[in-house]
Amino acid sequence: MSRFPIFGAAVLLGCALALPAAAQPAPEPEPGALLEGDQNLPPPRANDEVPQLTPEAASGEIKPLPPELPDRTKDLLGDTTTILDIPLDRIPNYRDRMRTMIEDLSNYARGRTPGFTLVTFGGFELLRWSQREYDLAELKRPENATAAADTTPPAGYFMRQYMQSIDGYILDGFFCAPLRVPAEDVAAMREEALKGMSVDHCPPELVADAFRSAAGSGIVAHVDSDIGMDPERQFGRIPEARPVPENPKSVERLGDARNMLINLNTRPYETKDAWLAALGETNHDVLVITGFFNGDKALTAEEVRRLKYKKLGARRLVLAWLDIGFASDDKYYWKRGWGVGNPTWVTAFDRAWPGHYQVEFWNPAWKSIVGQTFAGLMDLGFDGIVLAGVDGYRLWEFMTPIN
Repeated sequence: MSRFPIFGAAVLLGCALALPAAAQPAPEPEPGALLEGDQNLPPPRANDEVPQLTPEAASGEIKPLPPELPDRTKDLLGDTTTILDIPLDRIPNYRDRMRTMIEDLSNYARGRTPGFTLVTFGGFELLRWSQREYDLAELKRPENATAAADTTPPAGYFMRQYMQSIDGYILDGFFCAPLRVPAEDVAAMREEALKGMSVDHCPPELVADAFRSAAGSGIVAHVDSDIGMDPERQFGRIPEARPVPENPKSVERLGDARNMLINLNTRPYETKDAWLAALGETNHDVLVITGFFNGDKALTAEEVRRLKYKKLGARRLVLAWLDIGFASDDKYYWKRGWGVGNPTWVTAFDRAWPGHYQVEFWNPAWKSIVGQTFAGLMDLGFDGIVLAGVDGYRLWEFMTPIN
């Protein structure tokens, strides 16, 4: 089957490619080939109507941050930042840009491999049309528009096209943290056949309780004692203990999973073989891992295939982790000399996570990187992909208040 990266030089999000009549399809790449070496990215776009983070790129004024900002956003912004003073009718709907990106990834994946699993980490709010989106649409409504012509959904409306593009979601804390998502919303998503999952970094004395609570709730949880640990050190432990609840059966669809292990930090292991051997000793139903050892050494298709079987021999799902909202300077795509403002779509340091950067996730160059990586991970034979950084839209909303 011939195919190409959906956001790269061939196709960008929301754009169709018109090939010349004589054009021949490109040869099928070797598994993982799209993950190797430097990528030839489209040139960064010139500054246009989309607001930039830096004061030099926009005519905004420096204002104090609102006190109610979540800690995660404060980590990115610091104590003050640019609140962009731009006309309301030019403020993009950042949430919908993220939805569209995910929907296009889903369409590509399922068109190529029916049954391919797609899960989001963060951005639970995207499942519904928000009050901000409604207010922004009302502010942009033409003055002569009539009520009969109004197609703006009410706040709280289920975004079903987006919901149908994913198979599940991972909450950041459900059993060992203040519940950020109303329990009734989680129940509503269960009715919509979306699999609920959770990551919980707990105090050691609460780990067992969290596992028991997860087992009785229908939520598939990754539970560890990494609370308070620096982000780059989290998800580095491969437990020797048996998963809770343990499941000896084969799992080939997300809805049948009962437990999960996320392992993204490979640095505790001296070699890729040692890391893969430790993963092979586990019996988890869902294994969520990075597609790269130490950020830049891609796995092989055979290595991924071997991980699809628990130690006891039953089948399991192996999902790759892909950040679509933040860039990292230890990844294969990062080039010498890159930093905030170079290229222009790298817009801010993540103060809580050194080496990570906020990006314009809608920028064609960034989408090219995401698309090439996504296609390459599919080449390696992963059962699905966890899309992280989905809440990358929040910073842009805080920078463009509409009230």
